[in-house]
Amino acid sequence: MLYVALAALITGPLLAGGNRERDAEPTEPDTAAATEVVPEEELVARVNGHGITRTEFDVLVQSNVEQYERQSNQPFPEEQRMPLQQQVLEGLITRTVLEMEIESLGLSVSQERYERTMAEFKSQFPDENAYRQALAQQGFTEERFENELRRQLSIENLITTQALEGLSLEEAELREFYQDNPEYFQRPEQITARHIILTTQNAEDEAERNVIRARIDDIRERIQAGEDFAEMAREYSEDGSASQGGRLGTFGRGQMVPEFEEVAFSLEVGELSTVVETRFGYHLVQVTEKTPEQTVPFEDARDNIEEFLLEDTRNQVAQEYVMDLRESAQVERLITLE
Repeated sequence: MLYVALAALITGPLLAGGNRERDAEPTEPDTAAATEVVPEEELVARVNGHGITRTEFDVLVQSNVEQYERQSNQPFPEEQRMPLQQQVLEGLITRTVLEMEIESLGLSVSQERYERTMAEFKSQFPDENAYRQALAQQGFTEERFENELRRQLSIENLITTQALEGLSLEEAELREFYQDNPEYFQRPEQITARHIILTTQNAEDEAERNVIRARIDDIRERIQAGEDFAEMAREYSEDGSASQGGRLGTFGRGQMVPEFEEVAFSLEVGELSTVVETRFGYHLVQVTEKTPEQTVPFEDARDNIEEFLLEDTRNQVAQEYVMDLRESAQVERLITLE
């Protein structure tokens, strides 16, 4: 879909969509002498001879007001109405400029692309009813949302084909970013560990806790005597890691409860901990691997750097392309916002 910065530039708050009424199509898109079918007093702006109607403007303003009130559960601030109107008007002008460029170039989005994108969006919801409810909460009818999706895909296609194709970065730019931002490439100390837990959350009194503690002490003695930690975890541990031999995977500091973390990071590889008590119960911990803090090599970080910088460059180039189209368009604002 559209890059976030570009979408904000084009539409501002125009999440509610709408069908643009406009003058009869001229022979050439940049011809201002279009035959008007809407009286000028019913227009809010004209872009290269194409009118933007007061009706659409008012509907979009009201849609955004209603969306704000649904989400905030409070009245729309009256002092924000003029800034909202300004955003709506400028968004409609920009959108009109882009739609005219799409028409001028004869670009289109395939039905297959539209259906694939729609399917991806709907996959976020458990069923059609949930999908419709989500649209309604945002002030969309299904038809309006489908129209808006087609519009956004068309604009994305325009930006991609006319401004972004072939965009690339020099290797020196990637290395410069790596050298100038060392803090991004520090990998903190991590350990890989496994544990056995006997839970105490259902223990009703200290006597029951003492019985559980005696059991974990016995398990620890058996491991010290040579029994396999993983097998003991499968047999006795009382959480989801039991079937995996107690494996907790790899983690850094701040991901486990403090009592557990303090002991785990103090262990040597293969060392068996003393009994660790947390709010969850009694644990035995064994570290199987330790990775010290290190700097990620450039070669390992290169692809992520490139994608990060390319995304930023794409947004910048896209915004410049859109603004160039706007500056070259003949725009008449026909209302005064107060």
